[in-house]
Parts: sequence; C-alpha cells; structure tokens
Amino acid sequence: MTLPSYPPPKPHPSVPNGPLYSELRRAAPVCPTRLPSGHDAWLVTRYDDVRSVLSDPRFSRNLLYEGAPCVIQPGDFATGERSILNLDPPDHTRIRRLVAKAFTARRIAGMRGRIEQITADLIDDMIRTGPPTDLLAAFAFPLPTAVICELLGVPFEQRERFSAWSTTIVTPMLHTPEEVVEAQRQGGADMRALIAEKREHPRDDVLTALVQARDDDDRLAEDELVDLTTQMLLAGHETTVSLIGTGAILLDRHPEQLELLERHPELVASAVEEVLRFDGPTDTSLLRVALEDVRIAGTLVRRGEAVMAVAGSANFDEARFPEPERFDITRVDHAHLGFGHGIHFCFGAPLARLEAQVAFTALYGRLPGLRLAVPHHEIQWRPPLSIRGPVRVPVTWEA
Repeated sequence: MTLPSYPPPKPHPSVPNGPLYSELRRAAPVCPTRLPSGHDAWLVTRYDDVRSVLSDPRFSRNLLYEGAPCVIQPGDFATGERSILNLDPPDHTRIRRLVAKAFTARRIAGMRGRIEQITADLIDDMIRTGPPTDLLAAFAFPLPTAVICELLGVPFEQRERFSAWSTTIVTPMLHTPEEVVEAQRQGGADMRALIAEKREHPRDDVLTALVQARDDDDRLAEDELVDLTTQMLLAGHETTVSLIGTGAILLDRHPEQLELLERHPELVASAVEEVLRFDGPTDTSLLRVALEDVRIAGTLVRRGEAVMAVAGSANFDEARFPEPERFDITRVDHAHLGFGHGIHFCFGAPLARLEAQVAFTALYGRLPGLRLAVPHHEIQWRPPLSIRGPVRVPVTWEA
C-alpha cells in the first residue's frame, strides 16, 4: 500500500480542553480540581497514570465510600447504588461473569448480517430522500438504536419511548434535574415491565438470557437486572451514535484520510480505532475514590479522595502516541482508552466496533462524495458532562 504524504497536523477544535490537557500533562499531571457537584478531586491526565488508576484495586468505583459522596451531579450516568458501574469486586466480578454468559462474542458476531441489513435499509432511505440530510437523524441514531433494541429484545413499538428517556439520561446538562430524574424513573419502570414480560414469555434475546443467567446457585437480583439492562441500552446506542457522527466529521476534516479509506476500505477497522482515540464518545472516565493513600506521579492522593482519570487527555499523550495531534487511520497502536481500562472496560466494545465498521464501509461505499454540507466550525457539540458528540451532522453526496 502506497501512503500519501501528510500535511502538517491540524488543531482539533472540537476536543474540549485540548490545550489545557497538554499543559497539564507537561507541568501538572495530577492537579486539584472542583467537580460541578462542588466536591474536590484530583485530575489525572497522563496515559500511564490514567491507565494505572483505572486498573489499580486501590481505587474504588464506590462513590459513597465511607459516606463521602463524590459523584458528579448530574453528569454521572450510574443509575443506582447497585449499578455495575459503581461496584468493586467481588460483587462486580459476580455480575460481570453473569453478563458474559448472556452477552457473548458469538452472539455479537452473529449480529453482523442483521447490522448490515439495517444499514443497507437506512442508506436506501437516504438515497430515496436525497441530499442534504442530517446524518445523525437519518442514519447514526436509528442504526444502533435498532441493533441494541433487537439484541435486548425491546419491542418495536416501544423503541421511540425507550430512546427518549435514554437520551435525556446521557445528556443531563441539556435538561433540568427534574427531567433527568423523571427519565430515570421512566427507564426503571419500563425495564421492570420488560423484564417481567421476558420471564413470562422467554425469547431468544439478551434480556431473556440475562433473566436466565446463572452461576451455580447465583443469579442477578431484580435491581441488578434493571440497572444492567438500562446501562446496556444507554451505552449500546448513544455512544455509537456519537462514534459514527464524529467519525464522519473527522474524515471530512482530513480529506487525505478519507481518500485513503475510500481507496483502501480494508482500513476501516483501523479508522474506527483512530476515531475512538482522537475524539471518542467518552472524554472523561468515571470517577474513582482512593481506598488508601496512593502516590500518582509523585502526588499523594489521600484515602477517601476522588480522582478523575481523563481518557481524552491520555489518548493525546505524546509519550504514548507519536504525533497524537495527527488524525491517522493507518496508526497501528490502538491501545487507546476510548472504552476504558481494567475491570470496568466496556463489555459492549465489540458491538460498537462492529457497528461502526459496517456503517463507515456502507456510507462511503454507497454514497459517493459523502461530505459535510456545512463548514466545520458550524457543527455544534454536546455540552460537557454528556456523551461526547455532535448535535447534528448535515451531509450531502453525489445523488
């Protein structure tokens, strides 16, 4: 494969706090910060330190450790005290093991044909309607929504309702606290009703498999089931929506990379990984709390203090990724932290990767000249403490 010569790296305006993170990595890799909730925390920005925090058992995900709450309000998407996102071993290990029995690699791989069919149908609709259109509304949102709902077994007629409350939960800064609480209430009620339906009428879907999952005499409790399936729905479509939308923007901003992908579609898997590194849906990883005094990069973090490990900064660490400001779909180092790290690594990562790979292959294979229909600076992005991603992605192509 002959690669083109690269132009100088461009600044990436959409990544929030990029210059600040760069300076922090250089001069203050562990620095004090104040969360929107008013609680103090340590901001960790270097790759090795972020990775260490996310895998070190001395840092807990239990944000109510010793009665000192450290949650971001309202930006922490954990839905309950027994959420898998908030648990440490052995409870986390038990639930994760039960999830693995239902959310198998084989089941995900078996979805490829259905994902390709949904993708083809959506692009058929885009071609019939013609350009311009909003890529999010026409494609990036309905694709993963349909996939995760089919995978879980959410009835077709309920999908719009499920999508409404899930979108509110993951974009809390766009809504009042009362609206977020109501969306969480609706989500819990809908999930409890759906779980009851699966118990009464089992189907060949992940939700039924989770209801039936056992490990010897152990099984998921009702609250664990409700929270787990809610988290799967939230992460199963909202992050992929942003991944597809952001990827289209990045490829448009870097036409030499788009041309390379169009000439070498086999690079699609690498392109997806580079989108995840360069501007993934999760800029900041979930908070951790120190269970004992720990030194990070020479800074003493006291027992009970909160730490925010910033994946979006770690993925631009010059010590880990050569020329990190360069968007390069031929990059071979894919050890980014876009899906987290350690025991809380996103178990939906294989599904997100598969959907994005199928999506980009079809979009750029069937819509010749697919490009943004507006200048890059007109793209609006979701506010902080949301799933990272654009609000709209107007596109056009050669009809």
